[in-house]
Amino acid sequence: MPLTPSGFTASTSRRRGRGRRRAIIAAVVVVVLAAGSGVGYVLKNRSDARAADHRAQAAAAAYLAAWRTLTTTGGTATSTPAGAAPPASAAPASAAPASAAPGGGSGAAATPAAAGAGATGSAAASGRDGAGRAAVSAVTVPGSIDVAALLTTMADVRDRLLVTGATFTPGSIDRNGKAARAPYAARLDLSGLPAPLEYAGVLNLVDTGRGWKVRAEPASVHPALRPGLHLDRTASTGHRGDLLAAGGQPLRDSGDLAGNLVGRTDPLSGLQRVYDDRLRAQGGAVVVRDARGATVQTLHTYPMTDGESVRTTLDLRVQQAAETALATAARPTAAMVAIDTRTGGVLALANHPPSGASRAVRGKYPPGSTFKIVTATAALMNGKAANTPLDCTQTVSVGGRTFQNAESEQFGPIPLRTAFAKSCNTAFIRLEESLPSDALEKAAQLYGFDGQAPLDIASVGGSFPTPRDSVESASASIGQARIEVSPLQMASVAAAVASGTWRQPFVAGQPARSNAIPPAVLPPLRDFMRAVVTEGTAASVPMPGEVYGKTGTAEYADGDPPPTHAWFVGYRGDVAFAVVVEDGGFGAETAAPVAARFLTALDGGAVAAPGSGGR
Repeated sequence: MPLTPSGFTASTSRRRGRGRRRAIIAAVVVVVLAAGSGVGYVLKNRSDARAADHRAQAAAAAYLAAWRTLTTTGGTATSTPAGAAPPASAAPASAAPASAAPGGGSGAAATPAAAGAGATGSAAASGRDGAGRAAVSAVTVPGSIDVAALLTTMADVRDRLLVTGATFTPGSIDRNGKAARAPYAARLDLSGLPAPLEYAGVLNLVDTGRGWKVRAEPASVHPALRPGLHLDRTASTGHRGDLLAAGGQPLRDSGDLAGNLVGRTDPLSGLQRVYDDRLRAQGGAVVVRDARGATVQTLHTYPMTDGESVRTTLDLRVQQAAETALATAARPTAAMVAIDTRTGGVLALANHPPSGASRAVRGKYPPGSTFKIVTATAALMNGKAANTPLDCTQTVSVGGRTFQNAESEQFGPIPLRTAFAKSCNTAFIRLEESLPSDALEKAAQLYGFDGQAPLDIASVGGSFPTPRDSVESASASIGQARIEVSPLQMASVAAAVASGTWRQPFVAGQPARSNAIPPAVLPPLRDFMRAVVTEGTAASVPMPGEVYGKTGTAEYADGDPPPTHAWFVGYRGDVAFAVVVEDGGFGAETAAPVAARFLTALDGGAVAAPGSGGR
């Protein structure tokens, strides 16, 4: 280091060295900071990408969940009542739903067409699958078709293929900027086919700035769909099964049963509809068709087999006896039902005339005095006995209304057994007044008076609306007021007395429900019904064998005197029955003779010409 007047002076080279070190350090800091910033940028980009992928994946999952809801609610197959089967062939929601264009035109017309289709689908669908449609719409934007056309396409696939269940499994998202592809695996369970339809599809999504949405495209529903094409099922080449009587004969051999119970196959109705999933030939194919209905591609073929025959409880021998007896009725319109007391299975459903409405299962009538079986049950359940004294006066007043007996009869003080046998209205009204307020309703519930349809086809059981006042309670005790029954219901009541258990009537399988009648009730109640035939209102009608019964004369309109339907319900052995003759007057005069002829025909005897059997 050179000497200067003030001392030693630092070397220039050393100062330069320190400067270079500082520059290097600064450069390193800059590089490190830059690198850190770059890494942060990359990491942020990756985080943003993952978030975008997650949002797109969530949108695809929401779309598939909404699609599943739409597919499994409101359709032809999924909306069929329990125990029933969908039609073998469903009408389309629209002729070519996938051909709809976005923004109007055919697309705009497709939705009303879908909403207006018949029982096969879209009108019912629009009411029951609203949640699915709304959910799909919320995560969809117009694509090659508008959203309305997409919904129609989804419903069309559901209804044509008879989808009963659906599973959509999303795959991994493939996103490129604001567009993404979401693969999925579909599994559709189809009614009547042994294996599901499985296929792979792809959803195209777009970032709208307000969230990811699926583009509406026919191919998103199935990759084979294009404008002008739709999916469909082809029928099996197998044979349809038969509906059989208990003895194995086809039910179609009975004209009455064929028209009023068996039903049709096109369109499906009656038992043909209820058991269609078993009766129809199995197998077929899922195909792609064009707008003219021509098959352009077969997607899956299922083995084709014959349908199963379904054996019912109907007995054609009993049915023929019922039809023969009804033909002798003194009035032109009547119906009869017979039930196996041991099982509750229906043996016969007969109507006269046999064409038209099935009054046997769908007729609604006041039961009249046949309901005294229920009233007597209520009395016996609440401590009354066969010898409980009742006053059978000509009239009785309740709540300002006067009730009277048929033909102004009066028997004075008589026991409950005699009041039942003679069908004394005034005695039974006084009996009801002595019971707890809910006694009649509880007894009616034991016999299935709950307003439910007893069969899987359109049918009427029994309804017992809670009486609104003392007048209605009095009227209900003799089978009037607002009580409504079918012959099917009253036959089930008679069967319950015979067996000790009320069973919901059925024509195949087993009873859906049953109620035990209190054991202490049964001996006197059976004795009451036997007394009707031996010494009561039906004593003048010759009955073959040991018959138990109850006559009924049911007022159905105002008049002086009021017009009445005639009833007779009862049982013999293991066959219970109910007969109603519309506008037939007294039950003993018109309905009971029909029941006697039914039992005679059942025994193989000749049925006499129509005639009256007394009052």
